[in-house]
Amino acid sequence: MKHISLILGGIAFPALVLAQSYSSSPPPPALADPTNSRVSIEKTTLKADGIDNTLVTVTIKDMNLNALQGKKVTLTSSRGAADRIRTEGDTTDLLGKVRFRVDSLKNGTAIFSAKTSYGLVIAETVSVTFTGGLAIALNVGDLIKIPDDGDVKTLSDTAVYYYASDGRRYVFPNEKVYFSWYMDFSNVKVVFIDQMSLIPIGGNVTYKPGSRLVKFQTDPKTYIITKGGVLRWAKTEGVARGWFGVNWNQRVDDVSEAFYANYKFGVPVENALDLALDVIQSTAPTIDADKGLVSIFQ
Repeated sequence: MKHISLILGGIAFPALVLAQSYSSSPPPPALADPTNSRVSIEKTTLKADGIDNTLVTVTIKDMNLNALQGKKVTLTSSRGAADRIRTEGDTTDLLGKVRFRVDSLKNGTAIFSAKTSYGLVIAETVSVTFTGGLAIALNVGDLIKIPDDGDVKTLSDTAVYYYASDGRRYVFPNEKVYFSWYMDFSNVKVVFIDQMSLIPIGGNVTYKPGSRLVKFQTDPKTYIITKGGVLRWAKTEGVARGWFGVNWNQRVDDVSEAFYANYKFGVPVENALDLALDVIQSTAPTIDADKGLVSIFQ
């Protein structure tokens, strides 16, 4: 506010006038209009193989049909984690567009909807029908392999996989890892190659937490396996003895350095009481739990 004085009959009287505004505050951000904004798609039918995909484009406009740049947008599927959505940009570009790639491993129809970072849902949606996916009935946790080809020189028919809740198969790199999880091969199912090829490989299975101690050829340290393939160094022999007794050295497996990248490294263990073996083992009763997978079958 700015005060001035008025002089009437030689007497000064204060008067209040409106102050001029010198504020340089930016104008409020333009808001997306849910009906003028659009969602479009390239293909509406895809193979449910986790490879075939389509492009979904979301265009954000305001009530005057102006394209809005720099707006954060998310795309979601009506089937949740059953469908994979990958963004090709964090925010809308100069034309108000942001793009997403979608694919799936599950047959059926999914409806994709978009909303802005402040919760405004775009009115338009698009749908995709996924077909030609896995035709055989598999349950999460099934152990699977392809038929024996009768050739002792080939190894692909000896590989055993774990069918996980994310619709992928995880391979056991060797028998030592397999037997840390299972007693025998009696529950392994045979899956024909054409169907196995529809199940993407998710990665390698690592040792069951708390099952063994491991070491690498060029690393003198001995590690306990914990959830998620995290290795924690047993700093003294006493730590290892506290877990597995006086014969602890019979519980040590040598791991090929070819599998080094399958593991991560955690904080060393100073005392076995700091990390109880039964606690380690209880954290991951299944391979799904060990890897922290999100189910597509909900």
